[in-house]
Amino acid sequence: MYRQISDKIKNQVANNNKVVVLLGARQTGKTTLLKNTFPEAVYINLEKSDYVESFNSRDLEKIKSIIKQESKNDNNLLILDEAQRLDDPGIIAKLIHDELKEVKLIISGSSSLEIANKASESLAGRKYLIEMYPLTFEEKLIQTKKIDEIIKKEDLKMGKTRTDVFKDNILESMRYGMYPDLLNTKDKEDYLLELIDSTILKDVFYLNLVKNTKNLQAILKLLAYQIGQQVNISDLSNRVGIARPTVIEYLEILKKIYVIYTLPPFTKRRRDEIGKTEKIYFWDLGIRNAIINDFSPVEFRRDYGNIFENFVINELQKINKYNNLRYNFYYWRTKWGSEVDLVLHKDEAIIASEIKTRSGKITSAFTETYPESHTQLITVENLNRLLV
Repeated sequence: MYRQISDKIKNQVANNNKVVVLLGARQTGKTTLLKNTFPEAVYINLEKSDYVESFNSRDLEKIKSIIKQESKNDNNLLILDEAQRLDDPGIIAKLIHDELKEVKLIISGSSSLEIANKASESLAGRKYLIEMYPLTFEEKLIQTKKIDEIIKKEDLKMGKTRTDVFKDNILESMRYGMYPDLLNTKDKEDYLLELIDSTILKDVFYLNLVKNTKNLQAILKLLAYQIGQQVNISDLSNRVGIARPTVIEYLEILKKIYVIYTLPPFTKRRRDEIGKTEKIYFWDLGIRNAIINDFSPVEFRRDYGNIFENFVINELQKINKYNNLRYNFYYWRTKWGSEVDLVLHKDEAIIASEIKTRSGKITSAFTETYPESHTQLITVENLNRLLV
């Protein structure tokens, strides 16, 4: 199963002595990736094993005994999956890294709440963080072998048909999302609804992070109706009947379990630029559509434009992160209503993108303010040049 970050993980393990920390939402394929990439490694799923107590004890002799017992051909690579189940995964990883010099370590989990935060404190200078997301569009095409069909049609110079094939796959991806298991699932809607109930919020319940899960779910549903829009904390607070600090806390939890993310506004502190309010996006549109229980064809929906914008930004985020391109993502808006959907900024480079299902252009208000910027229009028809 092709995943773009496989080579990055292999290179880190082969050429670096740091602890590799692999994080991402549940069911995005982390376990499959690790098992396929390192079939000879000592693999321990802490959610299913009896070893949690032994690792939590920090007893080196017990840990060495476990590694020896589970080892295949004296392999020195240890993978601790679902590491959020440990009391303090960062401290335990530091102990293994510092005291068992011959062991290379990968820790993986579905929640950055209990791994990345503590690991940052305990593994300063000792870790390499990799985040894994649902499939990229290119990964999906390769795994379903659709890309072979598209390339063949390109060779036959059937340009229109090639565009149609891409568009059909994009529309399906916006409707059901990019979770790997969907490629082999007939009833996609049932799968996604079950994923919401039993999996996506599992760590929130398990770690007892929220006192009232109904309020969290209410916030999540309101956010799902607001993709591509500015988040109004006060409005969410009033509609659910909870305090503003609680809404902010919920948003941070949803970010750290890889359900949502936000884009801040791009500004150089001009008086007419909006400088604080963020826009909301979902890491997977199948999850978003399951939350509002709407799996109707996206091209006929009123929120088609917002869905397409979310999809494009998701794919560009994955490309940016997997290839270490270092772009920061923003949107731009003035107090007078001029707006650019996506602004990428790195060093002195500014790339402004207008994301439309059909046609559009970058507002002159932006190009006059930032004449050094590059601009582009991204549509359903030309998206393929960015994604494959």
